[in-house]
Amino acid sequence: MSYAQDVKKELMGLDMDNCCKKATILGIFHGISEVAFANGKMRLTIKTYLPSVLRFILPYLKKEYGISPEITYQNNKNINNHHIYSLEINEKAKEIIDDFHLMPFDVITEDMLLNDCCKSSFVRGIFIAKGSVNDPKKSNYHLEINVGNIDLANLITNILKKAYINIKTINKKNRYLLYIKKSEQISETLAFMGASAGVLYFEDARIYRDLSNNVNRTMNCDIANGSKSLAYCEAQAEAIKYLEEHNLVTRLSSRLQDAIKLRKEYSDSSLSELSEFSEKVLGKPMSKSGISHCLKEIMKAYEHFKNSKNKDENKDQ
Repeated sequence: MSYAQDVKKELMGLDMDNCCKKATILGIFHGISEVAFANGKMRLTIKTYLPSVLRFILPYLKKEYGISPEITYQNNKNINNHHIYSLEINEKAKEIIDDFHLMPFDVITEDMLLNDCCKSSFVRGIFIAKGSVNDPKKSNYHLEINVGNIDLANLITNILKKAYINIKTINKKNRYLLYIKKSEQISETLAFMGASAGVLYFEDARIYRDLSNNVNRTMNCDIANGSKSLAYCEAQAEAIKYLEEHNLVTRLSSRLQDAIKLRKEYSDSSLSELSEFSEKVLGKPMSKSGISHCLKEIMKAYEHFKNSKNKDENKDQ
């Protein structure tokens, strides 16, 4: 079972007041129901690849309308290669269609959802019917709800907006895809719908991923800084070797000569380490900033002497 299916299973297993149960089923109906006319009578069909959704609806229909339609199974599969399960309602179909505003041009408005709990329950139902959320341990952060008309998309958007959740909408082939990619907002949406266990799983995975990403970034920075530091050390060693081979070290200040002695003794050490070793090697302390300044001056002296020598050789030619 996928993470999205686990979340839906949890949502359908929540204890709900009758108003919230009706609001949840309202959301489900507006996600996956079809109204048809046959022999002058209305028929309501609910289709899904999750038989648990139909089993969730059945007790309510039996209690409120005294009907017990049967779940049927179709051998054909949908585009996601899932088998399709159907609940066909003929008895009291018109009454149910009217109660849940399921005619093609019926519009659900926010004031039809009596309480705040009913609004979250409606979103819960829509998500159960036409929603999905990626497993945060296996894929990118993504939650989506696919609905059939702009009025329904706007209603969901407004309900979530009042809960400070920003969900975006795009039009795809006469349907509307509402989606969230920010991890914090996905977690808040799951909590808004009542998926406590889903939130715990999501947050645990998010913390682990963020920690892993931070560790990887730190390691990459350390590797990059280490490579840069090694390159500096090699350049300084080359400069010191040149100055020594051309008897130029004595022309430098005593402080720069101390820095050369320190660098030669610890050729691969960082500035902080050189500062720690300075009293041992020189008999006096040198600060990290002081050593850095001296090494920069040594590199300038090296460039100056090398450029002067090159100019003299060019003149002789």
